[in-house]
Amino acid sequence: MPQPARILVLTHEDDPTADVVLHELNARGTSFVRCDPGDFPAFGLRLTARLDPGGAGWDGRLIGAPREIDLTALRAVYYRRPSEFRLPGGGTPSEEAFARTQARHGFSGILNGLPEVMWLNHPAAMADARVKPHQLAVATRCGLQVPATLITNEPTAVGDFARSVGGRIITKSLATMVTVDDDHGSGVLYTAEVAEDLWSDPGISATAHLFQELVPGIEVRMTVVAGQFFAAEIHPTDPEGPIDIRAHHEQVSYRVVDVPADVRRSVLDLLRELRLTFAALDFRIVPGRGWVFLEANPNGQWAFIPELRAPIADAITDLLETNADE
Repeated sequence: MPQPARILVLTHEDDPTADVVLHELNARGTSFVRCDPGDFPAFGLRLTARLDPGGAGWDGRLIGAPREIDLTALRAVYYRRPSEFRLPGGGTPSEEAFARTQARHGFSGILNGLPEVMWLNHPAAMADARVKPHQLAVATRCGLQVPATLITNEPTAVGDFARSVGGRIITKSLATMVTVDDDHGSGVLYTAEVAEDLWSDPGISATAHLFQELVPGIEVRMTVVAGQFFAAEIHPTDPEGPIDIRAHHEQVSYRVVDVPADVRRSVLDLLRELRLTFAALDFRIVPGRGWVFLEANPNGQWAFIPELRAPIADAITDLLETNADE
């Protein structure tokens, strides 16, 4: 009789980053189960779990994934990009909101509370770490340089801030990644420079906005997996193009670089305080200033850098296997 899988991968059907890790697990002959929580409850994924007085935790199973999952056997969960819970439909908006809340607290609540399971990363830690004001404050306490930052909904404060940092400022979303819908379709909300005539825009008063000094320099994507560092400079073909490196799409080249020892120590302190085993961090190397921390994404992409794709996949696979064997 086959042994129950001890590694669970939670992600949606089309996730090429997860596929790199799963290919490595397959190549090593390591047993795992991949499923999408979005298939619960309307698309065949079923959950039954029981907790008895005096027991060690939830005992149960997930049915409807490629293989049945014994919850007590799990030792490692790779939490990538699961889709939202999908409902059968037909209910009123309030009924569907209630059903979605029940699904989240039932399905996720049981998985999140399993004992002796290593998460990469735990959803609760990721939710906390995604709050940019929090991660910037922690980064500063951990010794990392950060850009001068203002969060406000007062238009008059923006001009004062801009002048105090030399007159060039950018704005970015307070979430790690935001998509917007408009008359031209939907897309990612990129970091952008704020022109002087917009410093006192009345629309600033509508909600909280994040402004930072413009930090010119070389973009670096750093990926950390359980204390292992992988970093590469990103050089756009057009250095005068958009400030947000994501807006350059594939018109970039990469150069693998070492991370200075002092930056490593501070990053490890940052991730320890944020309770993250994995993170994709963005830095700028600024002449005369060194490495400046921009942000950390607890579920960021890493497979787009060809030179680092295999080493990072190996590190993640090693971590999952090590915990599955314990």
